[in-house]
Amino acid sequence: MTHATQDLRIVVADDHPVVLTAIIDYLDKLPGHRVVGTANSGADLVDILRKTPCDLLVTDFSMQGELEDEDGLRLIGRVRRLYPDLPIVVFTMLTNGGILHELAALGVAGLVGKDEPIPTLAQVCQRALVEPGTTLSARIAERLAKEGSTTDEFRRSNPLSPRELEVVRLFAMGLSVTDISKRLNRSITTVATQKRAAMRKLHLDSNADLIFTRISENCATY
Repeated sequence: MTHATQDLRIVVADDHPVVLTAIIDYLDKLPGHRVVGTANSGADLVDILRKTPCDLLVTDFSMQGELEDEDGLRLIGRVRRLYPDLPIVVFTMLTNGGILHELAALGVAGLVGKDEPIPTLAQVCQRALVEPGTTLSARIAERLAKEGSTTDEFRRSNPLSPRELEVVRLFAMGLSVTDISKRLNRSITTVATQKRAAMRKLHLDSNADLIFTRISENCATY
């Protein structure tokens, strides 16, 4: 918890140097805000958080050079487990409501679209520190509305089961159902069933949609 006389200590993570610099410059100029650490990969982020006390994490959803076998959801889940009291604001190019629901289920404090201006990111950060649940930017709320989800419904959504999430993560990383079956020591039928159930919850219609969900994050340009 910060005191009124103490700057809000922020760690910022993004693998795109231009975006990282822009966010740092803007947040550092806000009264009472101070960027105390930066990271450009998942491994770097975990290392920075271990060494640098902070009051807020602002992070990209998916970064190049993440920890081995760890995608954006698993990385954020790992940070949540290690630092359960640390508010996390995620800024992302994701448009899939199912993955956005998963991030909220992990307990992130805020979600902002990367197509929104940096001042909007700062506003969500400030709101996320005082509002319960997951604070949504206007664009994120708009994306959810287009698929029929209200903000209240979003916050009440049921997450994937741990096994469904594991199957989705591995499939999105390029593994086949057979490969996943061998890795997880489950039958092919079980893995296929869990994959179908997860895709229904994530509102995905095809295998290509599932793969694109992750690729779109890694290949986004700014």
